[in-house]
Amino acid sequence: MDGAPEDQGDARKGRQVERHVDGQVDNAAVLTALAEPRRIELLRLLTDRQLCTRDLVTATGMAQPLVSHHLRVLRQTMLVDSTVCANLRVYRVRADTLRVLGERLGVMAERAAVTAYEEPC
Repeated sequence: MDGAPEDQGDARKGRQVERHVDGQVDNAAVLTALAEPRRIELLRLLTDRQLCTRDLVTATGMAQPLVSHHLRVLRQTMLVDSTVCANLRVYRVRADTLRVLGERLGVMAERAAVTAYEEPC
């Protein structure tokens, strides 16, 4: 951890949200963020188009504070970023983070395929 403050929601649960140092993708933090089904739902919606919080609330039926919490986690793990447009914060998926994660998982899959046929002893 780089000394950045914890996310308050996760801190209450005894977990710390990992911050990224020098823009590097933290595999564990990203996979942990993706383990929450509501974050996957938000990410899927944002994959199709950029949306503001209000649109995400409408599309998911989640309460606004819950959507904001999940968006904060997705931002902290570099899965989404945002911009202000016409006084609204608009969110979009960071394809670069997904690409890096996919490449790393691909390497793991290739290694696993090689070792799958080795004798265990």
